[in-house]
Amino acid sequence: MINNIIAHDTLSQYVEDTCCENGVCVSFEDDINPNSYVIIKVDQFYNSLNIEKRPASIDCLIIRECLNSGYGLTLVELKNIENSKGFDLENMKSKFDTTLNDFIKNRFRDPLDIDYKDIKLYFVSKQEIYKRDLGLKMEVLMNIRFKFNEKQLMIIPRMPNPTIKKCY
Repeated sequence: MINNIIAHDTLSQYVEDTCCENGVCVSFEDDINPNSYVIIKVDQFYNSLNIEKRPASIDCLIIRECLNSGYGLTLVELKNIENSKGFDLENMKSKFDTTLNDFIKNRFRDPLDIDYKDIKLYFVSKQEIYKRDLGLKMEVLMNIRFKFNEKQLMIIPRMPNPTIKKCY
């Protein structure tokens, strides 16, 4: 699957080596082989479209091989903010929804729409997530649910630089 993405006429243009934006990044466990995952910059794809109203989209879509078999999927939105005033809830919901239902399910159904063993949705910001009171926006964001391939998904807040772990 990873080779199919790298060789894909359109998707290959948006494959990157890192998932970083404005100093906010994700990293990978040291023993994950760089050839066992691919990072697609979804926002770059949508920004390249010559359309009047571009849909909101996440920064990175990461597909990684699982150790036994199959693939894991991680959607990552990166924000260089320290509090919840720096994002809009509807916009954030739209970013993940666009990626799941338009990018994966519609535009790139082949090769992206498969039964993933593990799916994570990350919102990475500098907001202190270990505080007792995260704020109403962050609490609401964490309660948004997405249905994708018969799975219920929720957005998980992370601080920079969360580590993408192995998929089993």
